[in-house]
Amino acid sequence: MPPTLMPDVDAQRSVLRTKSRGQPAAAAAAAAAAAAAASSARTRQCARPPGWNLEAEEQGRNLLQAAKSPNCTRIDAHCSQCRNQRIPGTRRSELVCSSCASGYRLRRDGISKTCDCAPGLAMDADKNCQPCTQGNFCPGGDATNNNAESTCPDGLLTTFAGAKSQAQCFTKPGYGRTSSKGSDGKVSLAGVVCDIATYNVGQNTAGCQKCGAGLTTAAIGSTSAAACQAPAGSYMDKGIGKLCQKGTYSTALNSNANCIPCPDGITTAAEGSTTAAACSLALKGYYIDATNSTNAIKCPLDTYQDQEAAVDSCTACPNGWKTKDTGATGVALCLAPPGFELVDGATTITACAAGSYKADWNRNPCVACGSGLITKEAGSVSKDACLVPAGYGLTSMSPMVAAPCEKNTYGDSVDRAAVANARCTACPADMFTLDILNSAARVGLYTSEAACLVKEGWGTTVTLPQQCPNGTYNEGKNRLPCRSCGTGWTTVAAGKTAATQCVIQAGWKMGADGIPAPCDKGSFSTGGSELAPNATCTACDAGYSTQEDESTSILECTVCAPGFGGANCGQCDYGTFASGGAKVGDDCASCAVGSTSKKGATQSQQCYSTLIDARNDVFNLADENAWTPDNTAANAAACGDVCTGSADCVMYKFVSAAGGGGQCSLLSEEASNPTHTVGFKIGNGDDYSVWGLTQAVGAALASPAVVADEAACKDACSAAAECEVYVFKSSDKTCTLTKSELEEASISMFHVVGAKLYSDLHA
Repeated sequence: MPPTLMPDVDAQRSVLRTKSRGQPAAAAAAAAAAAAAASSARTRQCARPPGWNLEAEEQGRNLLQAAKSPNCTRIDAHCSQCRNQRIPGTRRSELVCSSCASGYRLRRDGISKTCDCAPGLAMDADKNCQPCTQGNFCPGGDATNNNAESTCPDGLLTTFAGAKSQAQCFTKPGYGRTSSKGSDGKVSLAGVVCDIATYNVGQNTAGCQKCGAGLTTAAIGSTSAAACQAPAGSYMDKGIGKLCQKGTYSTALNSNANCIPCPDGITTAAEGSTTAAACSLALKGYYIDATNSTNAIKCPLDTYQDQEAAVDSCTACPNGWKTKDTGATGVALCLAPPGFELVDGATTITACAAGSYKADWNRNPCVACGSGLITKEAGSVSKDACLVPAGYGLTSMSPMVAAPCEKNTYGDSVDRAAVANARCTACPADMFTLDILNSAARVGLYTSEAACLVKEGWGTTVTLPQQCPNGTYNEGKNRLPCRSCGTGWTTVAAGKTAATQCVIQAGWKMGADGIPAPCDKGSFSTGGSELAPNATCTACDAGYSTQEDESTSILECTVCAPGFGGANCGQCDYGTFASGGAKVGDDCASCAVGSTSKKGATQSQQCYSTLIDARNDVFNLADENAWTPDNTAANAAACGDVCTGSADCVMYKFVSAAGGGGQCSLLSEEASNPTHTVGFKIGNGDDYSVWGLTQAVGAALASPAVVADEAACKDACSAAAECEVYVFKSSDKTCTLTKSELEEASISMFHVVGAKLYSDLHA
């Protein structure tokens, strides 16, 4: 058998490479033909065994070569991982995609060569997946939708970019969302425009909301509850529509809290009127003006109108009766006025006869005054027209009877009206007439209260008797008012009869001059007694005070005293003060920054600067070597800070250098064995900063003087305007008054510490 000619290997390889590059079949064939023509001689000389296959040989050759990472983007531009997969039914394999880049997903079509957009993304013109635009949704790409965005149903839209499903399509304003399940079991959404009397604000999944009861909207597609209004013939009340009441109307949609009222005196036939023309009926007590149907007029006096009807006149009252006011609403308001009656059998009303009266508007007969009572004329309109003789009083109201007044009663001095108070008047309580006081028959008539007298311990006030209250007394058997004990005095009970029963009142004391005086703030008094009429003031507990003068009990000691504060009204600490009267628990106020005070300071004026200048330049020392240099302070202010930072620094001196800077020196207290007590004057002697030293300070104003004690030395400095410092030696009780001196380029300031203030040391 002749050897089989093998096909041109180069031609087959060319075809395979062309296929692998994705070139068209025609181009591959042309390439193969060119390759065959170029090597036809070599091809004829080569022979391959039967069954030889170039593609199989290439695959074998590739397996012998070193493994390389495949270029997955040859499958799809967004394929991130891929692998070779055997083609079923063949010995060949092909490259397929295993997974796609972030934002993409592999199409599950059995081919595994396409990367679609993930849910929430859609493919743009450059074949890249981008977030789904707001208003649409993207369920993810597949073979059916070509990776495109999906639009929401009419009336719905998404509210954010990247929506993944139709379920994220929310309502547009004025639309509601509905859902339905198809025969395939899938739920689909739809947007429906809100009908009349419903609304939806949008951006939600709800259906259209109904307006409140009795409300509607002007059109479909309403977008808020504000579009819900009351229809014509209604008004809005707390979010619901109510029919206009009789006598009112509304003509159109509205959100008014009230309907339009008809003109005064006019009403409608029923509720829910929708036009002004419905205001056509006159109210009771009115009639319609014949020349103007929108004008209602009140019925004139002595007429009435008792219907809601379209009438143009009122009806006259019968029997001459009259109405009290215009606008009568029925014949029942037709009455006889005061002083008139309709006598039985008469056809018109007449005036009341003498001796009788009628006070009101009614249809009653006139009333007789009673036995012994008269009126001055006919037509009396009040019971007051019935007169009772002077000195008499009514003893019975039914029937009326008058009799002379006696036994602790009195009458009037003139004839008076026969009313309920026309009885005899009883004397005030604990006041008596002479027939009772003397146990004798009445003589004459009692015509005034002057016949009534008070008993002991009682008095009158504008002729009204009363028991003498605390702080007053009366001997009795007279008509005098109770007399006052006087300022600061009182009585222990009411009804006292003599000045000797007056005692000092609570909140007061007996002064040294024998005159009562009120207790000051911080003290109280419970007052005197009849056994011990005088009283003294008692001080509140330490730290406490009263809010006002004249306090009567320790229970009024409820605020902190001056110089005290805090939870238990403790003494104010150094650097604080309290003026008094603060609530328990209120802290003492702090002095200003850079100042301090003694303990128990009571006002801000007791807060003193912690550094005070010498009036001249410096306070020189008897022994200048006592100054301690401090090389840390570059200026006077820093030197002062060093001094105030030390508890035992008495004062500092700073000497400025010609080229800047200078020397800071400090004087410290002699704590162990001082021989001199040195007091620096604050202000005009308001207080002193007192320190223990072993030498004098300042230039002496005069020779030392012997004094009784340090206090006398201090007082001498306070009295001398030029004195700035007192120096007291307790060993010989000598006192030297000194002052500061002028010294160019030098400054000296003494240190003020709360615990070193004279007022604190000698509290």
